[in-house]
Amino acid sequence: MKRLLTILYVLLAPALVGALTSCRPAAQKEIVVSIPADGLWDRYPTPEAVCGLLDTIAWAGFNSIKVDVKPVVGYCEFESSYLEPMRTMKTRPHAHENWDYAATFLREGRKRGLKVSLTCAVFPLGAWQLDDGPAFRDSTKDGWFCTEYLPDGLHDIRESRRQGVFCFMNPSHPEVHDFVLGYIEELLSKYKPDGFQLDYCRYNNINCDFSDYSRRAFEQWLGSEVAAWPMDIFTFASDDPSDIVPGPLYKQWIKWRASVIQGYVREVREIVDRVSPKTALRYWGAGWWHALYTTGQNWCSPSTTEPMDYPWAADDYASTGIADLVDYFELGTYRPRVHGPEDPESMEFDLARARRLVGPDNIVYGSFSAGCDIPEAFRFLYENADGFSFFPVDALRKDPSLWELFRAVIADSQSK
Repeated sequence: MKRLLTILYVLLAPALVGALTSCRPAAQKEIVVSIPADGLWDRYPTPEAVCGLLDTIAWAGFNSIKVDVKPVVGYCEFESSYLEPMRTMKTRPHAHENWDYAATFLREGRKRGLKVSLTCAVFPLGAWQLDDGPAFRDSTKDGWFCTEYLPDGLHDIRESRRQGVFCFMNPSHPEVHDFVLGYIEELLSKYKPDGFQLDYCRYNNINCDFSDYSRRAFEQWLGSEVAAWPMDIFTFASDDPSDIVPGPLYKQWIKWRASVIQGYVREVREIVDRVSPKTALRYWGAGWWHALYTTGQNWCSPSTTEPMDYPWAADDYASTGIADLVDYFELGTYRPRVHGPEDPESMEFDLARARRLVGPDNIVYGSFSAGCDIPEAFRFLYENADGFSFFPVDALRKDPSLWELFRAVIADSQSK
């Protein structure tokens, strides 16, 4: 049955799109579907395959897409003088060799009335899970990667085989700084997308970065030397890398790391305004704000009045927030439950907290996946968020009946 539905969509969607785009009422809110660049590498082998996907997206009623053009593995899906192309990946030789993936999505998406945003995983440049990435293949970048502080000492993050750890570049390394901002400016200058989203614009975890670069930058920011490095930041209570005991400089360290990420977002804001001012700057962050300090992410407004009464927060931690630097903040509301104003595992709780923390600085989007009650999540976010996205499009490809479900709930929401 699924195979039959897939065939019908491929055959009928192109014909339906023209009629739908002419008679479909204008969307009241941005309804986005996310198209990742990891996973099934051969799913869009040709421009025709991209067009087929976009036809179905428009047919279902989505009015916007986010296209990942630099995933955590570190290769890219756009023409770049900084990054290696995805077609050089071990598991994907020659993919998209004679056509421009990003340009095709932009051109063909706009033809279908879709807004098109491009997304980059900012700091990762390799994934041990895929046994690939420039981190493992380009010796000229050997000094660029984070140093993890673990119970048994300091280690290059590329040595890690822990789940959730990728080969993050060190934000405090001056060459990394120029490289990251260079490829972002290149992308924006060449493609001028409707939106550009920063993803993985953070540290990997609480254990990095403890390189000499970060130590010197922290000491300069602090105005004094760290007497016992890295023990004055934290020590360990066990062999678990996350089981830490804060040291005397822990709160200052947490604030400094957030200020480093804030600095990058500020510079990207300046690049957007200079080279592609019609592009909306977007930032994705998980809904569990109270835990993101471990990665240097602070997506609140610097002027928020929300109390910062956390054991890890300096009194003026809010000053490192980035909400005033971006146009759209997309909240990762990937929760098992939709409703529950007092339930920290609900979308409702996350969105309400985000509203308080962000305030009027920008607009707040929600996001959800197939792991929840889709109609219920859709209705809640449509009524309460400024916009929202569904992640990933692969879930719809695997279960074609979901296209029909989205078509129905989108049509219902726009008829009211």
